[in-house]
Amino acid sequence: MDVPGADRASDDTSGVVGRANLTAQAASGLSWSVLSTVVLVGANLAYTATVSRLLDPAEFGLMAMANLVVLFGQFFARMGLASSLVQKPELSEDEVRAASTAGILIGLACLGLAWVLAPAVGDLFHTPQVVPVLRGLAVSFPFMGWSMTGLGLLRREMRFRALSVITVGSYVIGYLVVGVVSALLGAGVWSLVAATVTSTVIQAVWQFALLHHPLRPVLRWPPYRTVCGYGTRLQVAHVLDYVGGNLDTFTIARIASPAVLGQYSRAYYLVFQPLGNYLAAALTNVAFAAMSRVQEDPVRLRRGYLSTMSLGALLVFPLCAGMAVAAPQLVAVVLGPQWGPAVSLVPWFALAGGCHIASQLSQSLAEARAELNRSVAVQLGYVLLLAVLILIALPFSSRGVWVIAAAVAASELLRYVAYLVVAWRVLDLPAARVWQAHVPAAFASLGVALAVAGVRWALGGTPAVAVLAGEIAAGALALVLCIRLCPVAGVRADLRLRLAKAGVLGPPDGRRQRVASLVLSRPGVTVTEEQR
Repeated sequence: MDVPGADRASDDTSGVVGRANLTAQAASGLSWSVLSTVVLVGANLAYTATVSRLLDPAEFGLMAMANLVVLFGQFFARMGLASSLVQKPELSEDEVRAASTAGILIGLACLGLAWVLAPAVGDLFHTPQVVPVLRGLAVSFPFMGWSMTGLGLLRREMRFRALSVITVGSYVIGYLVVGVVSALLGAGVWSLVAATVTSTVIQAVWQFALLHHPLRPVLRWPPYRTVCGYGTRLQVAHVLDYVGGNLDTFTIARIASPAVLGQYSRAYYLVFQPLGNYLAAALTNVAFAAMSRVQEDPVRLRRGYLSTMSLGALLVFPLCAGMAVAAPQLVAVVLGPQWGPAVSLVPWFALAGGCHIASQLSQSLAEARAELNRSVAVQLGYVLLLAVLILIALPFSSRGVWVIAAAVAASELLRYVAYLVVAWRVLDLPAARVWQAHVPAAFASLGVALAVAGVRWALGGTPAVAVLAGEIAAGALALVLCIRLCPVAGVRADLRLRLAKAGVLGPPDGRRQRVASLVLSRPGVTVTEEQR
């Protein structure tokens, strides 16, 4: 057996593995992932705008405290099982069964530990109210561990259409239905808990219903060693990422009130939920699966990485630049009037979020090549640097917690540079080629920032929602114009190639092809061998 469910993969247009060109599969998978990301971002904005007006900052502060433990436990519940199933060149049925059994057992162990240690967490933060919240969230651990097998198999088969439907469906039911209704009924912080647990349970059950992968435990150790060995090494880097990603929240939880922590966590969530959780997942899930398929072909791996990095940066950094400039209107419209202190935090988190996503693209390369020691070294350096910068910022925290956010942004920027160095060494890339790939993103980011700032100045005094709408329209138009006028012409040909492979542009003589020609290269323009 190679991959359970492979006989059904032909029913999914994004999962015809081994019969279509890998570039087309990756492009199609990316198109579905980006589409689901757009839907998720819209759903997330609706959910955030609703619950931010129904709950107060202190309740979000309780959730942030509990999440410090839950997010840490998630790394053990996941144990890198999904990535292990994707990365392994050949996969047996026993290894799938071992992954399923390990995920469930580890999830149950995490649930038990969370229940036992919850009172100690309440003492640590001097907030006993967090104990039942943490125990409620911990119910999701066994389902999360179980879901890793289905998630890994769907990614391995590159069935990103099915995965996108499951992700969007579980979010809508869990958050927009259960979460919002619970908040409207006055459940308070428990509406946040119910939304999280429901979404996780639905995703696990839905994936299993689609795949029906075997659950019977394996009574031999080798399959467990195979799937857990890679996953354990992978999780070392991810645990370090968790420590770095939550060191700032832990610090503020210790030195400030739940209300201040709530302001900080909402600003972080406003930026990192659409960027770090949704957009990053859309890009890295496809990139990791595609690069794992060609991990033994350095030429194709180099081409795929450069294309992914260049086009990913072109999408991510202009978006972050626009969010940073539009921070006052973004906070006022999405979160509401009680979240004014979050405005000074959003620009720093926008910079950090862009670098975080870009770092994950290079991290996916290291994981696809099993270069885990280098990834761990980068993550360890990032954690140490962030700790030092937070210590430096603490004496100035009386001026506002934005100094902590600035330390996070500086650390993320330097981590991104470190991962570029890893990619340069792993792929033996010319350094000039690495930096040249960032020229389109830098050009577009400047154009978007200037356009958004211009609209904000021109519409000063009008309602925030009208200003934000104008800023979004101006930013989108500026991005299109910057792509068209970009001094690196190859990026237009590369973007057309990827969109055409994904089937987004339609037939060669269709209307979408003609519209695309206004922005991108014309059909027939040669894409360089490095970009193909």
